[in-house]
Amino acid sequence: MNGSNFFGEFQIQLHGPAKNLKGLFNNPNKRIEIECDFQLRNREREYILENCRELLEETIWHGVLPEAFQWGGYRKASFSTQFRDRQPEVDEKMEEKLPELLREVESSFVTGGIRIDESGHVDVMPSILLELAFSNYRPRHIGVVDFHGAQRHYGRELVQGINLNLDQQNQNYSQHALYNYNNKYANVKSEMAGNYIKELLSEKASSEKCSQDHTLTEALKNLFSTFFPDKEFLGPQPTADGSLSFPVRTASGSIHDLDELSSGEKEILYGYLRIRSSAPANSIILLDEPELHLNPRLIRGLPEFYREHLGETLSNQLWLVTHSDSLIREAMGKAGFNIFHMLPSTAENVEQSQLKSMSATGDLELALADLVGDLAAYRPGGKCVILEGGGDTDFDKTLLQRLFPDELRGINLVSGSNKNKVTSLHEILGRAYREGSLSTKFYAITDMDSDEVDIQAEGVGKFSWDVYHIENYLLDEEVISYVVNSMLDKPKFSVEHVLNELKKSAAEVLPGVITHRLRVHLGGLLIRSINLSFDPKIFDISEAFYEIIQMSSEKISRVVSSEATLDRIKEEQERISKDFDGIFSDNSWRSKIPGREILKRYFSSCGISANYNLFRNLVVNRMAELSRKPLGMASVLEKIAKD
Repeated sequence: MNGSNFFGEFQIQLHGPAKNLKGLFNNPNKRIEIECDFQLRNREREYILENCRELLEETIWHGVLPEAFQWGGYRKASFSTQFRDRQPEVDEKMEEKLPELLREVESSFVTGGIRIDESGHVDVMPSILLELAFSNYRPRHIGVVDFHGAQRHYGRELVQGINLNLDQQNQNYSQHALYNYNNKYANVKSEMAGNYIKELLSEKASSEKCSQDHTLTEALKNLFSTFFPDKEFLGPQPTADGSLSFPVRTASGSIHDLDELSSGEKEILYGYLRIRSSAPANSIILLDEPELHLNPRLIRGLPEFYREHLGETLSNQLWLVTHSDSLIREAMGKAGFNIFHMLPSTAENVEQSQLKSMSATGDLELALADLVGDLAAYRPGGKCVILEGGGDTDFDKTLLQRLFPDELRGINLVSGSNKNKVTSLHEILGRAYREGSLSTKFYAITDMDSDEVDIQAEGVGKFSWDVYHIENYLLDEEVISYVVNSMLDKPKFSVEHVLNELKKSAAEVLPGVITHRLRVHLGGLLIRSINLSFDPKIFDISEAFYEIIQMSSEKISRVVSSEATLDRIKEEQERISKDFDGIFSDNSWRSKIPGREILKRYFSSCGISANYNLFRNLVVNRMAELSRKPLGMASVLEKIAKD
């Protein structure tokens, strides 16, 4: 073992005092309990039954004389005296344990467990079958646990000293099947060269050409045709000087060596070949970040390719651990895949499973996952907050995530910018609510003065910010002063100066706000006067439309002569204007006037050659650095969290 292996990465020392196991503990004050059910495939069960005495004897010898099995070897000759002296002891243990082994083999499941208490004492649940399975490295007959970490490196390889001894290869593999993952990607060329020579020898020894279906070279050629159709691997080629080359031909006809492939290409080719060539069957293969080095085009077929060629073909169970939205989308809803979201180990409810299943069968979950956008960020079963204020709701989502990361843990945020998708979600929500199948709680937050949003869905909790819209929460003169001065070559704006300029900008924006509210009022009067509905049984629809248009015209005329006269319009303007009386003395200008327009007007007056979005993002970053949590936002989120 070395620093590049699994245990070294987490600073876990398997030898020495109990304190060396502290790296395993998430909470040193709580014990570790791991329990797992294993199910044997029929082929494994048959193989163990046929070879039970041989396997059991070797398993017992592992415990009686472990030094003979160091580094995966079985050096009986070097310990002949010890083997001879202790053979009766081993025979006695075999007769004692054989009935228990046969009983466990015939059972549907075998349970393994381990407990490590706070002091580091390890207690393992006894199981002779699991002891046998993990003591005897025979991956083509008995399943193994094969771990492939995220720190994969593919170096250049000089082919020399080819070894045709498969037993020695198996001994080497057995030492890094679980933990020493860096060694797994070495010697791929040497392995192909060894297979090439063995195939030549087989052809010389028999009249029939040996089958090419399952060789390493053929697997590599199939990979090229699947992922890199513009390239062709020609297989190991003998050269005039007696060596082997490994050429790849491109679409233009040029030739380059296998080592010249990109990191992404090697990730697919070498990664797959390493697993495939060791040929573990009936095993559990753990792949950490299989999308490493890959662009989205290469990710597209990866899960299905692994499932077909490593899962189904070899009867393996694959665990792909990823943060990639693209990879999750490739597997979502497809046969043969189960997708789980893993919650942090610090989850508040210790009784709650860290794994939450993501199902693609429900319309609601599919629609919600699609709206969240990044499936890696989707929290199945978590509360959902839909931001339906007017304007840039994608920014609303970003602002909430930056200022309230802890409060939003486990909550799905959905931007309302895609109106069609949100409308579809509302329809699905209403149907789920009426059917009583709404397991997730949904909430919608709108701007205080939003007149564009009409939330129709049943079962949705409705809240609004206590300001005109969410960007009003950015009107913090101390933060803005810091940001503006950091964008200038020479700081020149004091906090007091910034406050005065913000008020000035708000005063300049105010007439537009009054105009907008007056326009909404008058537009509503006219729109309510128009009605183009008529009895669908009427035969002459042209005449029907003409008549109702005349009726609407008369209604509009009555409104204009009564409610939309010049005097009434002036009265309404004065009424609206009174709502803003004293806003600068009582500080309510921060909530009643659109913050976005105030900030844009102020920033344009600063003479800084940058766009508004950059300025706005810098303000948010500064607020996050200072842990500024506006009370109006915190209040709404607290109500949602407590509901």
